[in-house]
Amino acid sequence: MTHSENTYQQSSRRLGQYLSRKGMRASVERQAVLRLFCSGKRSWTMAELIAEAEEEHICRATVYNAVRVLTEAEIVEIRKPAGIHQTPEYALNETGQNHIRMICTRCKRETELKDTGITRMVSEKKYRNFVMSRFELTVYGECKVCRKKQRE
Repeated sequence: MTHSENTYQQSSRRLGQYLSRKGMRASVERQAVLRLFCSGKRSWTMAELIAEAEEEHICRATVYNAVRVLTEAEIVEIRKPAGIHQTPEYALNETGQNHIRMICTRCKRETELKDTGITRMVSEKKYRNFVMSRFELTVYGECKVCRKKQRE
């Protein structure tokens, strides 16, 4: 079983539990939108989700409703990218997963950084009146490609 299949199964189980508690049905369309989030793409804009879902004959309103339900169930989270006037992005809420990501302010390329030193330092930090469950650190700057283009 691949990582994305395992992620989908776990997320699908969480969605089923949430829907059951709320007395809602588990629709094929909700499962299709959930599968998009579990496909391995780091984050999605609503326009990207709609474009992909339309290929599976899922209408725009259904995508919006599915994302709302997935967000309320805490399976998907809203992630705001760099910039004031940019469209929000949605991503799988990887509970318990710590993330460090770098975002290029020019091309918007996003890279996951594996830095065990930073991860250990933040994870071991003790906070007064607060118990951390996970963290996400975002570092903004210019990537190597954009710096090279700027020099040319």
